[in-house]
Amino acid sequence: MTPESEKLITNISTKMQEVHTSVGGIVTALDEEKKARVALQRQVDSIDINLAKKFSGGDVQDTFLQKLKDDDGVQRLIRDKRGSTVLHFSAKEYSQFFSRKTTITAGTVGTATTGVLQIDRIPGITPEARQQLFVRDLLSASPTTMQVVDFVRVSVPLTIASPVPESSVKPENQLNFNSLSEKIRLLATWIPATRQIIDDMTELMGFLNSSLPYYVNLCEEIQLLSGDGTGENLHGLIPQATAFTPSLLPSVYNKIDAIGAAVEQIQTSKELQPTFVILHPSDWWSMRLLKDTLGRYLLGGAQNNITQTLFDLDVVATTSIAKGQFLVGNGTATASEIRDRMEMQVEISTEHSTYFVQNMVAIRAEKRLALIVKRPASYVVGTFTGASPQ
Repeated sequence: MTPESEKLITNISTKMQEVHTSVGGIVTALDEEKKARVALQRQVDSIDINLAKKFSGGDVQDTFLQKLKDDDGVQRLIRDKRGSTVLHFSAKEYSQFFSRKTTITAGTVGTATTGVLQIDRIPGITPEARQQLFVRDLLSASPTTMQVVDFVRVSVPLTIASPVPESSVKPENQLNFNSLSEKIRLLATWIPATRQIIDDMTELMGFLNSSLPYYVNLCEEIQLLSGDGTGENLHGLIPQATAFTPSLLPSVYNKIDAIGAAVEQIQTSKELQPTFVILHPSDWWSMRLLKDTLGRYLLGGAQNNITQTLFDLDVVATTSIAKGQFLVGNGTATASEIRDRMEMQVEISTEHSTYFVQNMVAIRAEKRLALIVKRPASYVVGTFTGASPQ
């Protein structure tokens, strides 16, 4: 090979290397451009989602419909037309499905009437009146993995020490305990629906997100207050609370005096300082509207922003307690606590009776918990019987 040929080959190799380097740079640039486009698309998608949240008045990602779309089990159920799946909800995601006791079909929800003119229809379903739930938030809660919760309580306390002479025998003390237990209870409800109506009525999913779990939680609130502990009922605060002592009241008293006397009863029994009082809204407003001899409201003017408190206690007004009744107590874990075995869970399944061949689904909401009342004397329950309206 001549020197000229070798030089030519060397030049060609150099040029090919330069071309290869240039092509590599172009590929890298294309990759970077692709990554930039993907990042930009994500930003645009995020903006679209935020705008949807703003104008729909809700969180798109947290809707029940979105949960169904994101759940692999639900998608498998839709694809295979059979089977079952489980949706898990945290305690804060309490809401519920339907309070109706009939199968949800197209006939149940009605059908639209076709006409010449278009109609203006507000999206979604307007729910029925629902009370706010407060009682659970007053108490401490912690999880458990067992079906029974035991706890030890002092049955006979130590006696007080006494002065003794020097070098004499000191008095002996004694202490007794007893062990108690509470069983985990199940609170649940369910409703049947046709698969067609779930497919055809998209608003139904939004309503499902605010119904069944709500009624499970309403049951929980009532049980936490009034469950008698028999059968599958929780052992509630009111059945275990100490009865109010009316002798602590003056001859003429109003409802505010009764709450103060209940606080006195707890403190004189050396129990835990109370943190809340639960009463019916009618009783709270009868207190709120009390006036002095000059016509001024005792608990603050009608235009003042009044915190609902009495004697440093948080006032919870709820229809979950009977009118004329009150409960004063302590919300710390030392006095009582909720033990959650299973938080709110929603299941959707076709595997019930003949549901598969009928194109129906069963929708169930449930939770498991126990209420452990460790210091019953830290709770006082009474009535306003005999209280003066002023």
